[in-house]
Amino acid sequence: MLSTARTGRPRRRARGDLRTALLASARRLYFAHGPDGVSARKITQAVGVSATTLYLHFKSVDDVLDHLRIEGHEILARYLRGADPALPAPARIRAMGRAYHRFGLENSRYFDLMFGPKPGGPRRREAVQREMFTLLLLRDTVQAGIATGALRRDLDLGVATNALWAEIHGVTALAVTGLLVETAAGHAEEVLEAVLDAAERWLLPAPERNTVK
Repeated sequence: MLSTARTGRPRRRARGDLRTALLASARRLYFAHGPDGVSARKITQAVGVSATTLYLHFKSVDDVLDHLRIEGHEILARYLRGADPALPAPARIRAMGRAYHRFGLENSRYFDLMFGPKPGGPRRREAVQREMFTLLLLRDTVQAGIATGALRRDLDLGVATNALWAEIHGVTALAVTGLLVETAAGHAEEVLEAVLDAAERWLLPAPERNTVK
C-alpha cells in the first residue's frame, strides 16, 4: 500500500500499519466530533490514502466503529479485573462497580461509543462477544458469591448480573453526561455509594443485610 511522505515521494506502508493508522484516525475523529464526524473520506484523508482504501481493511465505517467499541470493552475489562480477586464477593462487586464508574468518567468518549446508538445492520460477532465477555467478569463474581453463600442462594444468576449492570451503568451514564453533577452538585460520589449500598443489601443473605453501612 502506497502513501505519500513529506518529500512527496510515495512510500510503501505495511498492511498492518495502515490498518492501525486507519483505526487511530477514526478514533481521533470520533473522540473529537462524535459519530457525525466520522466518514471514510475523513478517516483516510488524515492517513494520506484514498477513501476506497478503507474498504480493503474494513467492511464499512460501522465496522471500524465496532473495532473501536471492542477496544473500549478491552479497557473496561482491565478496570474490572483491577478489583482484588481475594475480596469476598460483596466487596469485590462493590469494587467492580466503582471501577466501572471510574472507567466511564476517565474514558467518556469510549463510553459514548460503546453504549450509544448502534448501526441498524447485523453486529460483528466479535463485537457482541467482547461486550458479553465484560459482563461475564461480573457474572463470574456473582456466581462465586452464590456458591460460597456470601450472596443469596435464591438469586437467579442472569437476573442478578444484569440488574447490577443496569444499576451501575445508570449512575455512570448520568455522571458521564454531566446530569448527575447538575442534579446532585457536590454529592455525586454519595449517590454512587448509595446505589452500591442498595445493590449489596439486595444481594446479601437476610441475616447480613443490616451490616451494610
